[in-house]
Amino acid sequence: MSNTRIYWIHTLSPTHVGIGRGMGYIDLPIDRDGVTGWPVIRASAFKGVWADYYRATDEARQRDDDNGRLLRTAFGRAGDENSNAGALVPTDAQLVCLPIRSFRGTFAWCTSPLCLRRLHRLLTLAGAASLPAPPPPLDDGDSHHADPTALVEGSKIYLEDLDFQASVCPTATEWADTLATSIFPGDPTWQDVFKQRFAVIPDSAFDFFCQTGTEVYTRVRIDDETKTVAEGALWTEEALPAETILAGIVQCERVFLPDGKANHAITESDLVSHFATGELSLQIGGKATVGRGQVICRFREINGGTN
Repeated sequence: MSNTRIYWIHTLSPTHVGIGRGMGYIDLPIDRDGVTGWPVIRASAFKGVWADYYRATDEARQRDDDNGRLLRTAFGRAGDENSNAGALVPTDAQLVCLPIRSFRGTFAWCTSPLCLRRLHRLLTLAGAASLPAPPPPLDDGDSHHADPTALVEGSKIYLEDLDFQASVCPTATEWADTLATSIFPGDPTWQDVFKQRFAVIPDSAFDFFCQTGTEVYTRVRIDDETKTVAEGALWTEEALPAETILAGIVQCERVFLPDGKANHAITESDLVSHFATGELSLQIGGKATVGRGQVICRFREINGGTN
């Protein structure tokens, strides 16, 4: 697709993109895909902080200067007869790699055959070519890793309380190379770190870690008078752990203007090149005042591939 970018989200601190109060043992759970149960960052959450990065306030979008026209064309404007939809359309950011504690290598960037197949489909629909083949399915108890790896102890990979028979896999190595250059462009040191800690585990094990491998922490509120926990002010929050990797796409196929009339020369490629390029440091989700939600967002062009 023309005027399309891939965006990668790399969490640098635990990230809580929540759904309000939960019904289970976690008071404030994170958002999850309704079918797979995997964590997800919704396009609405991403687009809000993306627009905020460029100071796209209501006042800024109303201004009749070049920046105001760019902002309201890219992110939309509401509230009067001159309202218009934003031309930049992101998808939800779907999970690619979940960091899991490892006996060797400290932690592993884990994914699964189904997760990579979904990513392959997403990138192919976006126009990427020359992608690695979808990975083969894995039996329970088996795992594939890239070459070289820092994860193997003897002949196994130990992740949390589970162990997997480890096998080097050319397809896993290709995916590790592709993802490393996309997530850490221009940084060979972190590319090597990623490839050494990349592991493909069975779908069933990945499902298990998506449910149990997130970060759950306890919060309290202190009474100002007694300096003890206020009554009823003890709760638990869930977060995506630091080093989680997610991906989505951003499209700009049509510029929406009031009444369909173009009063300036802003094009789709102008918007993509201005707003969906390079690397952004964002805060996404709740709990910003305690350091949650610090992420790096990297936009990548699609020129026959993901690089």
